[in-house]
Formats: sequence, structure tokens, C-alpha cells
Amino acid sequence: MLLIRLLTAAVVVMIFATVSDAARAADAWGCNYDKCVAYCTKVSGKNCTVYCERRLQDKRRDKVCK
Repeated sequence: MLLIRLLTAAVVVMIFATVSDAARAADAWGCNYDKCVAYCTKVSGKNCTVYCERRLQDKRRDKVCK
């Protein structure tokens, strides 16, 4: 029983560590559309223009970017 709890705790910690790195990396381009497209193309290469337009709209709406 203790082994199962320890394994579960380890998995949860690994998931949270991965998510924070992904979130940090996903926002490496800041408020620059060209940097967003370049980064997206490098990482996935699919639907980057639509993705970047939506993310910039979200950031402007949330007043992260002007």
C-alpha cells in the first residue's frame, strides 16, 4: 500500500514538473507575432498562424500584451 502511494506521488510530481516547463516554453515568444510563428513552426509546424493569432488575442484581452 505504501509503495502504491509513493509511486502515485512520484507520478503526480513528474506531471506537474512537465506542465510547468511546457507552459514556460510555450510562452517563450512573449507578445511578438513573428517570434510566435517561428517558435511554433520549430516545435510543431502545424496551424501556427491561427494559433499565434488566437494566443495574441487572448493575451491582449487579458491585458498581458498591449
